[in-house]
Parts: sequence; structure tokens; C-alpha cells
Amino acid sequence: MALTNDQPSAKKILCENCDSEDAAQNRCNECGMFLCHFCTESHKRTRSTKHHELVSVEELKSNPDPQNIAEKIRCRKHKQKVIKLFCKTCQTTICRDCAIVDHRQHEYGFVEEVAVEEKRHLQSNLNEIKQRKGRVVEAIVNLKKFNVSLEAKKTSTVSEISRHFDQLVKAVESRKREMIEKATSITNSKQKQIHAQLEVLEVALASCESSIKFTEQAFKNGNDVQILSMEKYILQSLEQVKAVKDQTKPCVTEDMVFIIPSSAQEKKKELLIDYYVDDAVANPESCTASFKETEATFNAGKQYSITLICHDKNNRRLRYGGLDIKPSFTGMEVSDVAFTDNKDGSYTISFSLRQGGMLKFEVSINGTPAPNCSLTKQVKWVISDAHGRGAITNGGRTMNGDGGGYCCSVGGCYFDSGVHTWGVRLRHNGNSSYSCSVEVGIIDYDEINADIAQSEKKCVHKHSVKTGFADNISLTLDMEKRTLNVKISSDCYGYSTKNYQFTARRVSPFFACCSPYLSINLVK
Repeated sequence: MALTNDQPSAKKILCENCDSEDAAQNRCNECGMFLCHFCTESHKRTRSTKHHELVSVEELKSNPDPQNIAEKIRCRKHKQKVIKLFCKTCQTTICRDCAIVDHRQHEYGFVEEVAVEEKRHLQSNLNEIKQRKGRVVEAIVNLKKFNVSLEAKKTSTVSEISRHFDQLVKAVESRKREMIEKATSITNSKQKQIHAQLEVLEVALASCESSIKFTEQAFKNGNDVQILSMEKYILQSLEQVKAVKDQTKPCVTEDMVFIIPSSAQEKKKELLIDYYVDDAVANPESCTASFKETEATFNAGKQYSITLICHDKNNRRLRYGGLDIKPSFTGMEVSDVAFTDNKDGSYTISFSLRQGGMLKFEVSINGTPAPNCSLTKQVKWVISDAHGRGAITNGGRTMNGDGGGYCCSVGGCYFDSGVHTWGVRLRHNGNSSYSCSVEVGIIDYDEINADIAQSEKKCVHKHSVKTGFADNISLTLDMEKRTLNVKISSDCYGYSTKNYQFTARRVSPFFACCSPYLSINLVK
């Protein structure tokens, strides 16, 4: 029962203890009844009720707390008994007689005590619904912004289409309309889905607000018994609202692009079909890359190429170019990097290898790394014919002297860090009894030029090879210590070791000989 000072004066509260229909003056908190003046005096004199707490009607009006003014709810089975207990086993309110007769072995407690925990449970569920409401409200705001962005994207795409087609002759006007209609169709289709999503979220919002309002009204106007009596229905409603999974992110993308295969001046009427409005944009995670060359290992000093193919998020290959492609090479230095946009969704990156080691290639597309485009390749170096003099054969693994005197060459790589090892086999194939001189070692990479024979910035070991003999030399380069260790295994001179020191920042292998009968073979 609600009791406030703004109730109409004509609606007075009558005594509930007698049939006099006199106005109530007090209320017994124990009995839960309003009493007239006569019944009040009787209540005070009767032995069983004289200790009950009486509160005046005016005092109740000045403090209209539902807990203070709520009527005592009596048991339906035991009419005179006030409900004071809650059976946890049966999940229902009971009186003391019910506890003794029908709920003797059940778990129960006083309404005031049980209501605290149960209301806490209800409040927890209510808080979750409020949180969901917040997410739904935020999603609605974001979707509306997204819809505006989607419309802006359509506007910019249509504008691009219009600017391009304005340069074409009247014969392409029909195609222009088709493009605009396609762009609008894509947008309308997506907006239709967004509108449907918004309608679902609006319904979800209304459901949340309804559940929240109903539960909060129960807390505000109901007492513990009433709340507990309705708890399973309230909780069932809240659980149903909680169980719904909201799709709070846009169900479509705003992506859209107008594909222009070439300039208007170059385009002919029969090729107009190549124009298309598409919502396919490059998805770096779907793009792929591969080496054009199929060798298991590459050779330093040669040029190679990589083909990059771009796809959208549905793995459809793009039919247009113009993307921002940024290749990256690590593990070694490369040179002569060239980039070609093939205008069909593919790109070619060509490059030259400067040294041996492990090459790693990575690329970003429109500023985003493309993980499936990472490539690695082992690179071996060979003797280069780019500088010096002498015949290079066997795929760059053999250098031969000639009859013109001093011949020299360098390895097709350079080293600026780490420890590196390579070996050569020296052979004298002539019939002269004279030995021939050979030089193996390193040269300052920054000093390599057309006349490397005259360079003084070399660190070499000079070795003589006798006719009919073959000697093996192993070289170990330590760039941190700036040392070159040379190990000689000679059929004629036996085994020996030499150590050399140098200061160059980066170096390349160096080879030289002065006889047409000598060959230097790179063996590892």
C-alpha cells in the first residue's frame, strides 16, 4: 500500500480491525493493521498486544518508505499468520505454521535476511543488463557514424567516377550511369544491412530499458516479500535479455573502389567493359609473393625478381594497381632495386645480390605488413667478372689465368660483420718445371674499381704451385677481430698456417694468378 501526503484527502484510511469505518489513527507494525482510536486503546490494553509497536498515520505519511508502510502479507493457508519466512528449498514465502507443518525438513530463513542476498543477485543481473544497454547505445552511435562514413565513401567514389567519365565521349555515358548505379547498389545493399542491424539493436535497447524499468520499479515500490514472490519471473526475464548476443560491430565494410584500367585518352570503346565498381580492396594478409627464379640457392652478383600478387579479404585477386608497395630486404645488402606496377593486381620487384648469406624479403601494402609475403633464400657467392681480368668459368666457381700476365678478380659479395670461411683449390696444369705464383685473400670493398690490380688495400697470401700439383687453401675471415687466417695443405710443401691483420671496414674475397696454366677453383 502506498501512503504519501499528496493522496486525495477524500480517500481516508479506515480501521482494519473493526466494522466502524472510522478513520485510522495508528498502525500496528506487528499485526500490520490500521487501527481507529477505539481499537488503538483496546490494542494497548489487551495482554497479547499491549507490547506491540504503534505508529501514527501522520508519522507514516511524513516517512513514506515502502518498508515502513507496507501491509503485512498474511499466509493464504493460515489466514491469521503473517508471512515472515522464505523457504529456500521451495523458493516461496511461508508463515511459521507452514514451516512447522509443510516445510519441516526444508531450508528456510527470515524474509529480511534472505531478501538481502536475493536482491543482491537481482542487482547483479540488473547491472549486467545496464552494461549491455551501454554497449548497445555505443554500438548504435558507432553504426550511425559508420553509415555516414559509408555514405561519404559512396559520394567520393561516385565523384571519382564522374570526373573520369567526363573526359570520355558521349558513347560512354550509358556505361557511366551503370558505374554510378553499381556504386549506389553496393552502398544501398550495405545500408540495408546496416539499417536492419540498427533495427535489431533498437529492439534490444528497448528490451533492456523495459527490463531495467520493471526491475527498478519492483525495487522501488515492492517490499521484500513482493520482490521474492516475483523473483523467479523477474530473473527469468533478465536472464532472457542477458542471453541475447548483440552484433555491435558493422555487419558490412565501408570499402569501395572505382577501378580505372587506363587513362580516358587511351581507352577505346571496346575496352569499356573493363571498368567496374568494386568493394574489393587489398587485404595484406591475403596477398602472396614468390621468387620468379626457381633455383634452390641464389648466387651473389646476379639479378633476381619477386612477383607480388594482391588479393582482397575474400581471396579474390585484384584487377587494378596503384597500391602503396614498400619492399624491404634484410640479411644482406642488395642493389639495383626496381619496382614495376603491372596494373593487374600484381607487382614485380627486381634486385641484385651483393653478398652471400641468408636473404630475407618482407613487404608492406598500404602501410600494413603482409605476413604471407615474407620470403627467405640462401645466397652463395661466386667469383665475379665485373672487375679485374681473367677467364671466369664453371658458373663463377673457377678463375683461369691467361697469357697476358697478371690476372685478378674479386668475389661477388662483401663482408662487414661476422665470421666467414671459404676454400680454394689451386692446380698447375702446365708442363714447365717452374712454379707459378697465386694470391688469395681479401681487398677493401670501397677500393674496388677498374684497376684493382694496382690497389694497395689488399690483404693476400702469396703461394707457389708446382707443375702437376694441387694445393688446398682454407680462409677464415673474422670481421670483429679484423683478422684473416689462412691454412695451406700442399702436396709439395705440407701443412702450414698464416695469420694476417687488416683495417678495412668491409672487404671482398680476392683472387690473382700470373700463368695461363693455373686455375683457382672455389670449393666452398
